[in-house]
Amino acid sequence: MPEQASREWWEELFQVYEFAHYRQYADELTRREVDFLINALGLQGVETILDLACGNGRHSLMLAERGWTVVGLDAAESVISHARTAATERGLNVEFVTGDMRSLPYHERFDAVLLMNSSLGFFDDETNQAVLNGIAHTLVPGGKLLLQCLNPYQIGRYLHDFRSGWYPIGSGFVLREARFDPRRAVLEIDYRYVDVSRGIDVTHPGDQIRLYGFPELTAMLRTAGLRPLSVFGDTSLPPVPFDETSIWQVVVAVRDRPVAREAEDADRADR
Repeated sequence: MPEQASREWWEELFQVYEFAHYRQYADELTRREVDFLINALGLQGVETILDLACGNGRHSLMLAERGWTVVGLDAAESVISHARTAATERGLNVEFVTGDMRSLPYHERFDAVLLMNSSLGFFDDETNQAVLNGIAHTLVPGGKLLLQCLNPYQIGRYLHDFRSGWYPIGSGFVLREARFDPRRAVLEIDYRYVDVSRGIDVTHPGDQIRLYGFPELTAMLRTAGLRPLSVFGDTSLPPVPFDETSIWQVVVAVRDRPVAREAEDADRADR
């Protein structure tokens, strides 16, 4: 199977046909997360929102149901196709697009950007910084980013809670395993899918996610022209403060100065 097709297949498998043990909680989890992000971002119901790395679009769809204008972007066309179908079935006007977070085609369009579930860190440090720079360009002045990342200082607790093992998906089963490389600060998640009835037994290297501590995240956000406003320990209400025991770090940052590329352009113009 070609690399791109393989990636698309795995994205569809895990984003659309979610783990059976998770699906029954997905709606309630999404409701809690959406309640939190509305509160954390101070949304008033009139904002335009970019849901970056939106996956199956669960946040986008619920925000649209509550009246917001939402664009959901993901790299996997198969996932976006399912999200579009879900929007049509629910009578929602959500713009779901296939795209690369490294080259966002928007400039000062959004009042808020969501980057949830540790979706920052899939690339090298320079490219991860470029992703944040690009996000800043999509925001209107005063627009806000909500960034949810794992806390590398508590990765042991995350791995302890991580549900390794076999889980049913469709007519087969998937094995997922996670480990952390402390020398690179990279979380590695691997998958194996077996469906005896269809003669399928495939392994996927999964994700490699670079994890950043809060001081690193703060520096990266500031480099992008985003000023951190607040940080929370998870996505629940009432808000939970971020502290030394937090598995998650959820940062809200605002664009309130010229962003990196604009500053560089202005500097060149002055020379």
